Amino acid sequence: MPQVSLTAWLKKPAVIKQHEPSTAPGNNDDASLSAEAKSQLATSAHSQDIREDSKPTLALKALHATQPAALSGLPPQVDLRRCDKEDLPHFKRLNSLLLPIPYPESFYREIVEDPLTNNITLLATWHDDPARKGQEKGRLIGAVRGRLFAHPPTPQHVRANTSQVKDGPMLYLSTLVLLSPYRRYGIATRMLDVLLKRAVEDYGITTVGAHVWEANTQGLEWYRKRNFQEVRREAEYYRRLQPAGAVVMQRDVKVVDLLGK
Repeated sequence: MPQVSLTAWLKKPAVIKQHEPSTAPGNNDDASLSAEAKSQLATSAHSQDIREDSKPTLALKALHATQPAALSGLPPQVDLRRCDKEDLPHFKRLNSLLLPIPYPESFYREIVEDPLTNNITLLATWHDDPARKGQEKGRLIGAVRGRLFAHPPTPQHVRANTSQVKDGPMLYLSTLVLLSPYRRYGIATRMLDVLLKRAVEDYGITTVGAHVWEANTQGLEWYRKRNFQEVRREAEYYRRLQPAGAVVMQRDVKVVDLLGK
């Protein structure tokens, strides 16, 4: 990360370097609004691009009209898959539309060059014709990209009580974004569930965490609804934003995460 504000916390834990095959994705029935640490900050300069890229199709409008807000599963038009080299320009564009702080080229390059990073990166695509899933790449509407730390950073008050300290790797959510017209179908929650299941099975993670901009109330609520808890706050974490503070949200892995539901 070139941003000074992003490096302070990220570089403290040792990053695990191991290369293992992925497991099959799981499923999730939850339908809810998604927002990652900075995803509510799309700027007005990109407003036209957002309208063009995220404009719902007739198929999406039909789903709004015919299906309830809480779906038993994802819409058939949605596909969750790996990221390859051809996806990188679209991934960059998605992040540039939804995040106020750009990631360096190495952030994207690592996804296709490092098998571990590729394994904990997931794309959500939309296919107007569900029958063509697997035959075409579809329209990129969301993504999650993780990092794996050997141990989670432990707040001082928890460190004093060793019984509360989890021994095991941590999945850190570097980015979790989803275009707004698609946020009622549980896509972001499903991406998180699939990635958690994979990280538990492949790397034995014990915790998952993320930074959330302190003014991103929707993002904080989204994480709280998924049993994340605030472990601390970091002043001046997002130095380009006002306010600049970040909330570190974290939760322990549970048996239910192996179900990927």
